[in-house]
Order: sequence, then structure tokens, then C-alpha cells
Amino acid sequence: MADNQLDQLESRITSLERLVFGTSDKDALYPKCIDSLHNVQTKTSTAVQGKKRISQAYNKLVDIQQYLDPSYTDEMTVSDSAKADTLIADEDFIRQQTLRLETMETLSDCINSEHMKALPKNTSKFQELSRAQLSQQDKAAEITDEVRNILSAYNNIVSMASKQFVQWDEILTKLEMAKLSKK
Repeated sequence: MADNQLDQLESRITSLERLVFGTSDKDALYPKCIDSLHNVQTKTSTAVQGKKRISQAYNKLVDIQQYLDPSYTDEMTVSDSAKADTLIADEDFIRQQTLRLETMETLSDCINSEHMKALPKNTSKFQELSRAQLSQQDKAAEITDEVRNILSAYNNIVSMASKQFVQWDEILTKLEMAKLSKK
């Protein structure tokens, strides 16, 4: 039993070292992790020794972490019926997400197909096309802004001309009325 646990611990340490150090030789390039950790633990113990407040804080650390955990406050404040109501309220959303995930699962065969795997790894042509398309989009946006400005200026000119014609029409109407009243 103890050998099995020791083997599990050793495999976990090995996988952690693989994650941290990669393929490089950890013994040649890096200091021993256990020795460094032991030195840090020794220095921490020496610094804390004789200090009651620090020891009390270390003893209460588990409680503090529990109280700071958001799930703990949710557990204390939210009842089971409220949790059930929340799930029922989000039922449609959850069902939509489930359908979307199922759709993605069915479409994953298309993405992982042999045709997709056979695509060339050199994507420089695609990058060039993407750049060209982006520059064309930028130019189109600039042209759209210019056309919008020109249309705005045109509308202003037409509006001012219409106002001027209305004023001239009022003046002509007044003059014609004055002429008719003199006859």
C-alpha cells in the first residue's frame, strides 16, 4: 500500500518536473527543487519561531481561506430552492448551450477530417490574402466616410437653396399682393 502511494507521488512529481523543466536536463541547468524548498522552509521556520501572532495567523489560515472563498458565502446565503430557481430560470439558455455543444461535436469530424489535415502547413498565401482583404476593407471604409461627407454637404446645399427659394417666393408673393392692391 505504501509502495503504491510512493509510486503515485513519484509519478506526480515526475509529471510536474516535465511541465516545469520541459525536455531540458533539470539537474544540470536548475538547482534542486527540494533543496531550495527545504532552505525556504527552514528560513521561514526560523523567522517565525517565537512569534505568537504569526503562528496564530498560520493556524487560522485555513479558516480565512474558507471564508474568502466565494462559494462559501453562496453556500451560506443561497438556499437550495433559490439555486433550483436559478437553474430553472436558465433552463432555456442551458438547453441552447447543450444543442450548440452537440452541434460542435458532430461538426468536429469535419474539422478533423483528412482533407483539413492535408492542407499545406505554409499559410503565407493565406496571410497575404488576409492582409489584402483587410487593406481593402480599410479603403472601403474611407470611401464610405468620404461619400457620407459629400452627401451631407449636398444635403446642406439643397436645404439652404430650398430655404432661399422659400424666402424669394415669400418676397414675390408680397410684391404681387402689393401690386394687386394698387390696381
